[in-house]
Amino acid sequence: MRSLRPVHLYFVLPAFLLIAPLSAQQGTPPGQSLDERYTAEIGKHTTDPCFSTEFVDHLPAKEGVPTPLDVLGHIAGAADVLSYSHEVHKYLRALAAASPCVEVIDLGKSEEGRETILVLVSSEENMRNLDRYKAVNDRLADPRGLAEDEARRLIGEGKPIYLATGAIHSPETGSPEMLMELAYRLAVEETPFVSAIRNNMIFAAIPVLEPDGRDKRVDLQKLKLADKEARVPRLLYWGKYVAHDNNRDGMLLGLELSRKLMRMYLEWKPQVMHDLHESASHLYASTGTGPYNAWVDPILIDEWHVLAYQEVSELTKRGVPGVWTHSFYDGWGANYAMTAANSHNSIGRFYETQGAGDGNTRRITSRSTRTWYRPNPPLPSTMWSIRNNVNMQQSGILIAMNYVATHKEKFLENFYLKSKRSCEKPQHAGPAAYVFPSSDRRRGQQADLLNALVVQGCEIHKTKEAATIGEQEIPAGSYVVRMDQPYCRVADMLLDRAYFNVDDPRPYDDTGWTLGPLFNAETQRIEDVAVLEVPMEQVSNAISAPGEIRGLESGPSVAAYLIDNNADNALATFRFAHPGVKLSAAEESFEANGKSFNAGTFIIERAAVTEAVLNKASVAHGFVAHAVEELPDVRRHDVGVPRIAIMHTWTSTQNEGWVRMAFDHKGIPYDYISVHEVRDDPKLREKYDVIVFGPSSSDALSIVDGLPMTGKPIPWKASELAPNIGKQDTTDDMRGGLSLEGVLHLRNFVRDGGAFVAIQSSASLPIHFGLARGVSIKETTDLRVSGTVLKGEVVDRYSPIAYGYGETLGVFFRRSPVLAGGGGSRGRRGGGSGTQSDRLLGGKARATGRGTVDDPDRVQGRHPDLGKPTKDDAGGSGGRGGRGRGGASAPRPRTIIRFARDHKELLISGMLAGGNELAGTPTVIDVPLGEGHVVLFGINPMWRHQTQCLYPLV
Repeated sequence: MRSLRPVHLYFVLPAFLLIAPLSAQQGTPPGQSLDERYTAEIGKHTTDPCFSTEFVDHLPAKEGVPTPLDVLGHIAGAADVLSYSHEVHKYLRALAAASPCVEVIDLGKSEEGRETILVLVSSEENMRNLDRYKAVNDRLADPRGLAEDEARRLIGEGKPIYLATGAIHSPETGSPEMLMELAYRLAVEETPFVSAIRNNMIFAAIPVLEPDGRDKRVDLQKLKLADKEARVPRLLYWGKYVAHDNNRDGMLLGLELSRKLMRMYLEWKPQVMHDLHESASHLYASTGTGPYNAWVDPILIDEWHVLAYQEVSELTKRGVPGVWTHSFYDGWGANYAMTAANSHNSIGRFYETQGAGDGNTRRITSRSTRTWYRPNPPLPSTMWSIRNNVNMQQSGILIAMNYVATHKEKFLENFYLKSKRSCEKPQHAGPAAYVFPSSDRRRGQQADLLNALVVQGCEIHKTKEAATIGEQEIPAGSYVVRMDQPYCRVADMLLDRAYFNVDDPRPYDDTGWTLGPLFNAETQRIEDVAVLEVPMEQVSNAISAPGEIRGLESGPSVAAYLIDNNADNALATFRFAHPGVKLSAAEESFEANGKSFNAGTFIIERAAVTEAVLNKASVAHGFVAHAVEELPDVRRHDVGVPRIAIMHTWTSTQNEGWVRMAFDHKGIPYDYISVHEVRDDPKLREKYDVIVFGPSSSDALSIVDGLPMTGKPIPWKASELAPNIGKQDTTDDMRGGLSLEGVLHLRNFVRDGGAFVAIQSSASLPIHFGLARGVSIKETTDLRVSGTVLKGEVVDRYSPIAYGYGETLGVFFRRSPVLAGGGGSRGRRGGGSGTQSDRLLGGKARATGRGTVDDPDRVQGRHPDLGKPTKDDAGGSGGRGGRGRGGASAPRPRTIIRFARDHKELLISGMLAGGNELAGTPTVIDVPLGEGHVVLFGINPMWRHQTQCLYPLV
């Protein structure tokens, strides 16, 4: 039998072959009645026929099966109507109760306790055989040992699954309304066009992926409708933690919605995952500008274009204005929600539809003009309604689903081939494996990273004996992520280094994310397939760091327990989980019982804790406590349990939410306070030892001023009309900011012995108002960086901030601020505006792709020896540290961490140009003030759950 190969005939098929199945299907078929009331409402709320198609300008009726109008009292897309998440779910449950073609599955609760559901729609026969189709998908997704004739049989038998996700971005309001109507239409409409979808595929939808934010958004709309004159706030909070960037959590899955989406993917393995967004005029179908992600299979890139071209072509020929693809985003990042599909051999894609907003009908304008990728531009001015939004989203996704359904074997075949080529990755594009050596001192960080890969569906193995592969030593008990597995791409994507050429189109989001350095965990990238022959066994349980008490043979003569500090997050979790245990920290490194211990090592005298309590804690938190007969002769200080507050503004909570999430995930208690409480409380020191100010604004005056004190008060609090507002914090009036009084209160708080930690953009506040004298924000002219992993150097390892770190670590830098000062560290100016490889190595610029500046790229699915030979990759993802130089406390800024002084060594992963303006500059500075400290972070130590090696700095 012939070998299965990817088919790339989509672009050369004659146009009439692509569009013929669609153009013949219009209206309601003979024998099926029209829901005349609903259909009339569709026409009423559509502002112009050009914003509709024959697929959605009507609704069929089926006896006994309710429409949204029957259950909720309004159609999908009725003017000035937005449905709460529980209303959307109520309707879909009613639909499932009435139709054998529909099933609703509970996916669990959100962070705030709201329901999330999955709805499935297909033919009655397909629904009876869902388990069988899941089994077919499972086998095609993992084709190891699958004969090609059996694969061909399964491809013929299977039904592709098309998943749509709605309302991940809470202000983007149309998709939940549309998905209710779409589920009904797919269940009952008998046109050949819809029947092909129902019979040949399975439609799945999560109609409200972020229910917490959805319900807050509907609350605000209710307030506005109730009182046109009221000061209704914008949507300050969406979910519990994160606003707009909740779809940038696709790597570490810190948010519950991200974990739900991944669990759903791994259970059902949809061939297409379609994320519904709103912003652009009028409908953008994703492909992007490039550069495209270097680790996905090229087959996927073709599929992106095939589906987008189908939608653009079909809607344009029907006279729908402003439907386009290309541009907008790049397709590079690995952090998007749809990466759950793209990194697991399925198709992840999205729409940007003209926004539905409050559901009101309004005049909109567009500045989008005709260009090569948008020959059919949006209308420059038109009346727009939420029903237009529903029409365009629904028409587009119906066209895409019909195409997948009528070409189902091609999409199932490509799904199988991408999975098969992933399993063959060691023999083709490489590498063969990533190794996490058992000799790594940061076993807690290592375990956390490995478990993050397990959540992504990766298989982890553990070596049974030591081995040597080339020049790389692999100790016994090391963990191995083999690349001969179906989901190897996600591991390679997250662990490899990335190179983004600054001459490529401007990146849409972060450009680098290598997780080894960002966890301070050692990884070895191994090309040699011999590593796969090392004796190993698959790990079946969650991975945990070794935890125990060693040295107990001394019995009653044990004087103390020593817990080495390796900048492992578990130590902070342990400290706060046991506030009653008296312990101290060594202020310098020392030796005891023949073992070296770092500065910051916890010293617990035997009388302070029972052996049973400590043993249980060591297992729970993954640390080794060493029992010693003598207290070490080393300077030490008590480690208390500080009273912590995290401060926020009333203008932006987007990035500080990641800080709160980090504290919660690591079990660090805190009070959540606003700038108003700091403004109004002159006795902060009586309540708190530490105030953390997460990223807010680089304009210090805007932090002080806040929202303008004009007009009526703007409340953020629950009410009868808005019961979902005020979950995180509440106020009678959001106007006003920190004020100058608040600045004085912060100054006095620090002078009286408090610590004020200002992160990234918020560092502007203490610098501008003189709380951090000797530190400034440096202007740069040539620096170009965008979400990049850089090499940091630990300047003061004897500062408590840097306890447990080595000489170097991976730090994450967005764009600003670049700090200056801090004990004499300074960057070097100059360098011009060339590409990053020109500046870093003086050589010719290489293309965007995997690896470092001088590493070879790898085309996925292709052996490196095919064509021009390339050299082997250098393994490893970050160095270990040795001794750093100490620094005594002084009444001047102390640099704790700086960027690498050699700009040629600065880049680890991502995009960088003008690095000599950044090299050597301080990025964590401790500024003494009175009895306390102001700690400034130029980097973001708590960014999107990715920078976990930096958490201990805070």
